[in-house]
Amino acid sequence: MAYIGTAPTAGQYRKLDSISSSFNGSTTTFTMQVGGQNVSAGTPAQLLISLGGVIQQPTTDYTVSTSSLTFVTAPASGLSFFAILMGDALSVGTPADGTVSTAKLADAAVTTAKLADAGVTTAKLASGLTVDLTSGSAAAPSLTFDADTGLYSPAEDTIGFVEGGVEAARIDSSGRLLVGTTTTAGAKLHVVGGATAGAVDNAAIFVGGSGTVGSGARIYLSGVPGFETTRGAYIEGVHDTATNAHSLRFATNASTSDPVERMRIANDGEVMIGHSSAVTGPQFLSIRPTSASAGASFEGDSTSGRTMITFRNPNGEVGYISSSGSSTGYNTSSDYRLKENVTTVTDGITRLQQLKPSRFNFIADPDKTVDGFIAHEVQTVVPEAIHGEKDAVDGNGNPVYQGIDQSKLVPLLTAALQEAIGEIESLKARVAALESA
Repeated sequence: MAYIGTAPTAGQYRKLDSISSSFNGSTTTFTMQVGGQNVSAGTPAQLLISLGGVIQQPTTDYTVSTSSLTFVTAPASGLSFFAILMGDALSVGTPADGTVSTAKLADAAVTTAKLADAGVTTAKLASGLTVDLTSGSAAAPSLTFDADTGLYSPAEDTIGFVEGGVEAARIDSSGRLLVGTTTTAGAKLHVVGGATAGAVDNAAIFVGGSGTVGSGARIYLSGVPGFETTRGAYIEGVHDTATNAHSLRFATNASTSDPVERMRIANDGEVMIGHSSAVTGPQFLSIRPTSASAGASFEGDSTSGRTMITFRNPNGEVGYISSSGSSTGYNTSSDYRLKENVTTVTDGITRLQQLKPSRFNFIADPDKTVDGFIAHEVQTVVPEAIHGEKDAVDGNGNPVYQGIDQSKLVPLLTAALQEAIGEIESLKARVAALESA
């Protein structure tokens, strides 16, 4: 004889509520209850009844019909009573493999409370009770929360997370979390987004901050175990609640203290290295050295010629800075194939005489006197050497200063020198002729 669950034990038998107060010598039928709730017995043999200390014989002394207990002889008033209701023994045989499904368990309402009543405690569950599931599929997960949402195993040692019949993520056999893809990746976290550029699900990972300046959402990075106490570096998104602007900070750590910000991308796209305050004017990259030798460095991989910086616009390459074994070249476009209407400079001396070399000091450096030019004075003679306009200001009324590329004066200087040499040669020839005469 088999049982559903464990076989009944003494501790599981139930004592009926006393009915002796209803004994009057004439009533023979009474309702069986436990804790005020009606209970039923399948046969009289399931009851152990005592009247006045005498055990009653099933069927001969009493009968049962569902929750009704009927005595052959009406119990007399004041007669003592107690009764024990014993559990049913149900022969169900041995279930075949795979026949007890999750749905059938749910139909049977196997609740935590009922498991506890059956003696299945949390400790017993923790001590080694396992549930064997089929592998399932994305369309029919083996462990479900609804018909097409749950867990399944797409491969050995792999867990797939299904939502709406579609696999949304998986943990593969190497412990890697793959989101939006089933392709094995080298990283512990691999996220693939939608095909639409800029879409919210386009491989986006959102980390929320507190919403105040200096308390943004940080992603800490470290190659050292226990980095929660020794933070290696971080990337932080900063939100300015006053302007609703967002910037991105990059910090590294040279010791065991908290990382220090080294670079920032401001909300207008300006990249700031070595500082975090915007530079006045339309800058997109600003580098602020912290010592006399801490500026930007461009290094070639060889002592052979290398192009270090290239300048381009929609017309293509318009200049570059190059290095060789021990020198640097500052090169601007000069190929004949880029030019037309080429003529010789014939007024070099005349124009050169219009230039006004000066000595002065800059306001920011009052103790140093230098030779140079005033930009707007040169602009009337060699306009291509000057950048900007005289007395220009920006939209806020701040000065926009002129600049000079003194290398643009070289062609004029060369032409004037050639003219001077020509005149010198002519004078020398005349002197020689006079001397010979």
